[in-house]
Amino acid sequence: MRFQALNRMVRMSALPLGVARRAGLAGGLKVLGRLTDESALELHEQTADQLFEVLGGLKGGVMKFGQVLSVYEAVLPPSISDVYRRRLVLLQEAARPESAEMVHRVMEQDIGPDWQDLFASFEFDAAAAASLGQVHRAVWHDGRPVAVKVQYPDAGEQLLGDRDLLVFAMRWFTSLVAPELDGRALAGELMDRIAEELDYAQEARSQTAFRSGFADDPDFRIPEVVRQDGRVLVSEWIGGTPLAQIISSGGQAERDRAGLLLTRLMFSGIPRCGLMHGDPHPGNFRLDDDGRLGVLDFGAVHRHRPGTEPPLQKWMRVHLAEDPEELLRVLRELEFLSPDVRVDAGRLKDLFDRTGAPVRADLFKFDAAYLRDTLGGLTDSMSVGLGLAFPPDLVQAQRAIGVAIAVLCRLEAEIPFRDEGIRWLDPTPPSSSTYVL
Repeated sequence: MRFQALNRMVRMSALPLGVARRAGLAGGLKVLGRLTDESALELHEQTADQLFEVLGGLKGGVMKFGQVLSVYEAVLPPSISDVYRRRLVLLQEAARPESAEMVHRVMEQDIGPDWQDLFASFEFDAAAAASLGQVHRAVWHDGRPVAVKVQYPDAGEQLLGDRDLLVFAMRWFTSLVAPELDGRALAGELMDRIAEELDYAQEARSQTAFRSGFADDPDFRIPEVVRQDGRVLVSEWIGGTPLAQIISSGGQAERDRAGLLLTRLMFSGIPRCGLMHGDPHPGNFRLDDDGRLGVLDFGAVHRHRPGTEPPLQKWMRVHLAEDPEELLRVLRELEFLSPDVRVDAGRLKDLFDRTGAPVRADLFKFDAAYLRDTLGGLTDSMSVGLGLAFPPDLVQAQRAIGVAIAVLCRLEAEIPFRDEGIRWLDPTPPSSSTYVL
């Protein structure tokens, strides 16, 4: 094993071990995974500091781990969630960039020795660093401001090398910050999907499809792909206020507007371009001064198979079921429940009544209390929920739905979620806005 890989293993392994050690030093405060009261605040502060220090310096799947935690920390009480919010917003928006030498090497290898001739100017200091690459501001030779996404040379190797350790760390950390979640399953699925994000040519095609589907839309701004070569993707530069900033300090009108547009993006992607944005964490969105939502990063998308029912339509049908018998019928029809499996329909209805609360109100207020109640319902109904199957082709879409709902809760947005969904699931959905905030 190379020294670098060994060093990464040691640092990664230190994360869950550090949590266990601090929990032990807490004098039996609570069982690990239930440390959610005020007396645990110092423990969470120490854990968050270590999380930022270790994950902020590593790339690949480890950064995705931080992004997931930064979304699901909403399930914690406000005093504790604020600890993770401060650290992990920084992790999303300000990961440590690689050197200018690395950037020059990748650009030269994938575009050519004269690559700088394509730009009127190029800033070697990274504007943002993400899980698999970093972004640089530049000016294209025709004067257009552009974002240049450069993939880390060893991103693929590190991604595969991090897999087992990431699953290990995710299990331990989610037991601390969100005990209702299955950290092992979440991490395993994440790693499989992240591998697809290494293909910048595929990302460019997805981005172009989104831009075409949302052309001239008054609510969204999708950056144009300017050029793609190997590990380099050049796109139109998108400004605006980061969604993470709106979460931390935005007014209610901004929160509601951003929440409505995020919902609209998730529901309207398949009707408009056959794709669903697969990574709706706060770092991928900007709110323009003109009210449009700028959408970034199309490496992870759900590709809809024509002639099949969209994932969000299935989600709505399940949650709009009027009674336990109708719910069972819908679940069996959608192949979430095998014909030979017998379950307690009443308990299942109670579970989906909790998760489907947004579709039972004209306006629904997303907040941490709803998310905690939903996850609590999943825990209480675990025995009956084990009878449900989950179609493999919906795993990525379901994760995207869950992350988007968690972001809505962090925004504390009040929006017409049900009606927004229904209008886009109509066979002939509209192409312009109905609700204006």
